[in-house]
Amino acid sequence: MRILLTISVLSSILIGCGTGVKPQDANHHVDNSFVLTNINVVDVDQQKVLSRKNIIVIDGRINAIINPNRHDTYSGLTHIDGKGGFITPGLIDMHVHMYETAAYQLTLSHGVTHVRVMNGIPAHLNWREQVNAGHLIGSSSTVSSPIISAYDDAYLHHSVHTAEQAKQAVTQYIEQGYDLIKAYGNLSKETLTAIIAQGRQLNMPIAKHGPHGSGDMVTGSLSGLQSLEHVEDIYQGPLNYQFSPELLPEVVAELKATGVPVTPTLNIYAQLTQLSQEKAPYLAKTNPEYTSDIIALETSNNQVERWLTASENMAKHNQKVLDFLIFITQKLHQSGIPLLVGSDSGVLLSPHGLATHKEIQLLLQAGLSPFEVLAAATINPARALKLEHNIGHIRESLQADFIYTQSSPIDDLSLLKEPSAVIKNGHWYSQQTLKKMREQAIASRSLWQELKVLVEAL
Repeated sequence: MRILLTISVLSSILIGCGTGVKPQDANHHVDNSFVLTNINVVDVDQQKVLSRKNIIVIDGRINAIINPNRHDTYSGLTHIDGKGGFITPGLIDMHVHMYETAAYQLTLSHGVTHVRVMNGIPAHLNWREQVNAGHLIGSSSTVSSPIISAYDDAYLHHSVHTAEQAKQAVTQYIEQGYDLIKAYGNLSKETLTAIIAQGRQLNMPIAKHGPHGSGDMVTGSLSGLQSLEHVEDIYQGPLNYQFSPELLPEVVAELKATGVPVTPTLNIYAQLTQLSQEKAPYLAKTNPEYTSDIIALETSNNQVERWLTASENMAKHNQKVLDFLIFITQKLHQSGIPLLVGSDSGVLLSPHGLATHKEIQLLLQAGLSPFEVLAAATINPARALKLEHNIGHIRESLQADFIYTQSSPIDDLSLLKEPSAVIKNGHWYSQQTLKKMREQAIASRSLWQELKVLVEAL
């Protein structure tokens, strides 16, 4: 799904804009060192639960994971009784769109401790550093470049039509401090080839919209990319909008040979399917308070209206496509292709944080086990981002980013959506604090500030 926000829409928003509420930090523990006792550790990598452990966190990192019968007292640290609960690595959402700081707090409040922003603007670089420095509470982030595409009229896209333009764009975004390049699906063979070559030469990761090449490029040309986005584009691209499961084995085999993980992003198609089926009643329960005002305005003038007026036949077709996308995802998983949780939150009124958990449920529908789904939301993204020595696991020396629940998430992954606590960089945020964080994030929204951020990106 691409976001096309026209200058006329932006201009119309200027009328009636007021001054936003100044953001307030949620109450939280300043001290990021503690001992968590009597806790069960969900080891996603080994697909098992480590029973009755004590976790020592010092200066935001896991210093030790020990058995409770050891005599280490760590008397100078705060002791927190885990009461036999469970800790799970913080979730990583590999495909989000954010245009306000409230989004970072909303995602964190639902256990998403790291996000990959997939249409970067200068503000994202600033927010990334503010979170890293502890000046802004929220999920940490990896930030892509603005989308590099062949569109000449798409807002927040960087248009390229020649190999030289493509190489210059990659170099430009490396110099500006972006973490990866996002290459769009409509690039020509010449420009996509140049982007990949320049990225390899300058060691800049690349994520591509659509798990296929451009023109007559062989799929093997995509080897070494950070990820490939959207199973929807397998249906629309190689399968040419045909429900042809007999063609999938060849497509899947070619993708597997690249060694590149795939981000299915099933959530958005599931949302539009429900919207086309249930119409206004579904729209009424989509957590509108989570949605950026500008994105809500653009969506209401574009995608939402289309699906609110969808015919019964279109709604049935959407369900058929969604079922097929889930089937494709199942085949990708069965082949051994690493999958990444990516919700595309911030698009089509898809709520930050909550959308991540919707994607998790859809991966369960695709046949992944709870441990396999957690891998797609923790260790697989960490490896794709080359951050596996910092996040994605609960291990000694890694960052203390994890989720605390009173019951086992392996029995019910939905527990992670409203956890008893989220720990980010060793800071312990209780369920009550998370609720306040969410409320304050929503209250702090300012349409004017949001507009300012987007105008500055022009």
